[in-house]
Amino acid sequence: MNFLPQFQSFAEVALPGGTPEPLTFGIPQGMEILRGSLVIVHLRNRKEPSLGLAVRTHDQLPSFPVKPLEKHPSGMIFDESYVELVEWCARFYCTSLGRSLDVFWPADLGKWLSPPKTKTLKTPRSRIPATPETAESLTLEQTQAMERLAPMLDGTGFRGALLHGVTGSGKTRVYLELVQRCIAQGGRALILVPEIALTPQTRDRFQRYLGVEVIVLHSNLSAPERRHSWAQLLGGSAQVVMGTRSAILAPGLKPTLIIIDEEHDSSYKQQDPAPRYHCRELAFHIAHRQGALVVLGSATPALETWEYARRGNLQLVQLKERARPLPLPHVRIIDLKQQVHQAKELLLSPALREAISETITQGHQAIILHNRRGFATSRICLTCGDAMECRDCKVPVILHLRHDALLCHYCGRTYRAKAPCAKCGGERFSFAGGAIEKVEREIVEWIPGANVVRMDRDSVQNIGSAERILTDFRAGNFNILLGTQMVAKGHDFPNVQLVGVISADTGASLPDFRSSERMFQLLTQVAGRAGRAKEGGLVLLQSYNTEDPVLRFALQHDYEGFASWELDNRRELGYPPFAKLLSIQISGKDLPLVDRACSLIGQALGKFPQTLALGPADAFISMVRGQHRKHFLVKGPNPAALRLVAESALESLTGEKLPGIQLKIDVDPQGLF
Repeated sequence: MNFLPQFQSFAEVALPGGTPEPLTFGIPQGMEILRGSLVIVHLRNRKEPSLGLAVRTHDQLPSFPVKPLEKHPSGMIFDESYVELVEWCARFYCTSLGRSLDVFWPADLGKWLSPPKTKTLKTPRSRIPATPETAESLTLEQTQAMERLAPMLDGTGFRGALLHGVTGSGKTRVYLELVQRCIAQGGRALILVPEIALTPQTRDRFQRYLGVEVIVLHSNLSAPERRHSWAQLLGGSAQVVMGTRSAILAPGLKPTLIIIDEEHDSSYKQQDPAPRYHCRELAFHIAHRQGALVVLGSATPALETWEYARRGNLQLVQLKERARPLPLPHVRIIDLKQQVHQAKELLLSPALREAISETITQGHQAIILHNRRGFATSRICLTCGDAMECRDCKVPVILHLRHDALLCHYCGRTYRAKAPCAKCGGERFSFAGGAIEKVEREIVEWIPGANVVRMDRDSVQNIGSAERILTDFRAGNFNILLGTQMVAKGHDFPNVQLVGVISADTGASLPDFRSSERMFQLLTQVAGRAGRAKEGGLVLLQSYNTEDPVLRFALQHDYEGFASWELDNRRELGYPPFAKLLSIQISGKDLPLVDRACSLIGQALGKFPQTLALGPADAFISMVRGQHRKHFLVKGPNPAALRLVAESALESLTGEKLPGIQLKIDVDPQGLF
């Protein structure tokens, strides 16, 4: 059927996760559809109607039949700034507009826009702000920081600052003061935190101080909380929004102040699916287009951010002392080479065991970090010596006592712990490479009075479990918090006097230009949890390579020394911030087809003299879920040059018969794995 005669105007509609380009639909007579209108469309291959975003309206008669669209019952129209930002995100990160919507719209967006069928939902008591609470007075350094930051709230266009403060220096106290001044001037604030587990404590502190409701936005909200947050956002009544990564595109807010706390954290980079955006870049774009102050805060800023500040692109504001008159914790390195003969099979050195025992005997708490999930990292056949690998991924499987099984951390496949050796059929095994579950067992067996709680991906799978663990530890229900890197992310535990790191040099030898940076950040951040309320905090770093420069900088809490050393290395090798990077990953089950795609892409990349293409090479993990993986790394002078390269790579495969071949385009990759 030809629907053309019914319509005098048409709309180009972007569909979440749908077609690469917007589709054309007819606008029924008498219906007003604007750019940004939320609409309902019916697609031939979908039983249920689909939500879409009208990105353009026109009266140009299409040369093909079109179907009518419907206006969403809510009448929702996203403002121009929101539509432009979604479009920019898709363009900058080399993906489709539909995929951008898929990331930033909840899957059930329509439900949150419609009135509830039952009685009106009440705002949970925890979100009702109390009378504003008086916080402790600003320190001299905090006052000086505010004197530099507060004037930046005024004005138009982009304004940016790096708040570089040592751990415990009171960056959050500065944020509180800055947000209060922002809303007093009629502005609106967006506050980003790296982990969902950080939002309850941080939100409550802001609400008590500001006396206004702080709207929370992240993926673990309950249905009533999500409906409330979206209603406040889309209704335009939200003044302060707090959330994790995806909150950067909170609609209806138009922030005049954007704060990214712990801005160095890798969680601010979306990995999968596309668009693989970084919150820092989106915040800068919002500030440039809409006029806003962006404040990036960290004790260990990303080296790109530090270089921006060094060049004067960001105002550098520093807090060099802790907010309380306490020194930074004392850091010691334990040489594991000297401990082997004493405790060969144990992960806790005698010195660390003794320190933990002394700490809890004195009534204090300890944090122990081991960034390895599971119990053992490899299973070795005692008959033939073969290390068991996942059959779909070229990686060793990990023993997890909780599941009594071997688990692949890449595809999730499980194997029986005592399954016969696939190579020789042997049934006797050795489990090597201790992980966090083994540390937990050692603590319980070796340290009297230990009351340990573990915090890793396995123990926080249920909604609210991370918050409960942190609340119980803060309340003193446990005296030892054992965790992976998530225990290092901005938590404030006044009673923690000891931090121990089981293997401080883990990851140092990885073939990734960011490995030293990540190692320094992790060690410095977790060390900063100790000695915040009482003098005498101690940090013990276990290592086999005690002369590693990164450990030496961490020993002195010397971020600026580390940054200078690492930036010299980056400058010499041409890595960020001295070049822009583009990663192109090619994957597929048919290796000859993968090689054919690599050949075509390689020819295309050779046409750009402004850029340097490295590869193709096997990915660090060369096979995942049965898919062979190869990649190119492209260095260029600016994002525009790299976008041309990405477009050329995609075009090089157009029309080629390469079934099952997938391309993953990553602008500004945060790692090479």
